[in-house]
Amino acid sequence: MSTEQNKAVTRRYFEELWTQNNVAVIDEIIAPDVVGHVAGQTFRNADMLRKRAGNLRAIYSDVRISVEDQIAEGDKVLVRWTFRGRHTGKHLDAEPTGGEVLTTGMNLFRLAGGKIAELWVESDDLGELQQLGVVTLPK
Repeated sequence: MSTEQNKAVTRRYFEELWTQNNVAVIDEIIAPDVVGHVAGQTFRNADMLRKRAGNLRAIYSDVRISVEDQIAEGDKVLVRWTFRGRHTGKHLDAEPTGGEVLTTGMNLFRLAGGKIAELWVESDDLGELQQLGVVTLPK
């Protein structure tokens, strides 16, 4: 596939899976044996991605993820994104605040056969936890 086609697949990942909460798109754009590297953990298979999507929706409503930049070369696509969501479910020690959380991050995707075969996620987890009141930093 071309780099433009690969970029289109990764846009669908953010727009359809995360923003529109269309988990059915997983079968179309994610390899069944996908490997994900997120927050120091590795998950394997598309079912784990379905579970992660459900977990996110249990914490946040009104989820919107904006693709800010995409860079593609060969079978890899790098995406810089912005996440916005309303904190309506308990997360760690944080009771729902009803407030909007905004965080940023980048994903590196490796595609094979038109599907996402591997992904690496780097996000501002500390900033998210600060906004939720779970973590406070000394001044």
